[in-house]
Amino acid sequence: MKIPCGPFQLIKDQGLTLVEVLIAMAILSVAMMGVIGLFPVAHQHLRVGGDLTKATALAQRMIEVLRDERLQALPRYHQADTRQHSSFPADDLEGTPPFHGGSSFQRWRDDIASAALSGEVNPSWGRIEVTSIDSGLLSLTVMVGWPATPTERRVQLTTVLSQ
Repeated sequence: MKIPCGPFQLIKDQGLTLVEVLIAMAILSVAMMGVIGLFPVAHQHLRVGGDLTKATALAQRMIEVLRDERLQALPRYHQADTRQHSSFPADDLEGTPPFHGGSSFQRWRDDIASAALSGEVNPSWGRIEVTSIDSGLLSLTVMVGWPATPTERRVQLTTVLSQ
């Protein structure tokens, strides 16, 4: 069909030419390559975010355990590290009230190990620091760390407890 348009006439064809189809496919493939290239980056960020969430929950859980302890028993946790069994606080079942700090710390270590941060089997760690600020006032710092590329990642929560 010919459409008159001034001195020139346009020819209206049915469908697209092969060149038009190839150009459209090239544009779509370049756009899709960009979108597909974002998937590994997005996956990495999702994994890191998940690890941060798990580590924060583990640190918060230990802070809650420490809040349930008597204030006088908290210094036993100072520099307790899941990587060093000798740093675990010892249970004192004969005390009044009984102290189950070693058992609590062991459970926390097992929770950290089972969380499998960064997809590893057991390289994650936890550490507690207890600092006396004033009489009847303690600062608790709980850290959870794990190896990541290129450096180690760590979550640190600090709270202050008083009598």
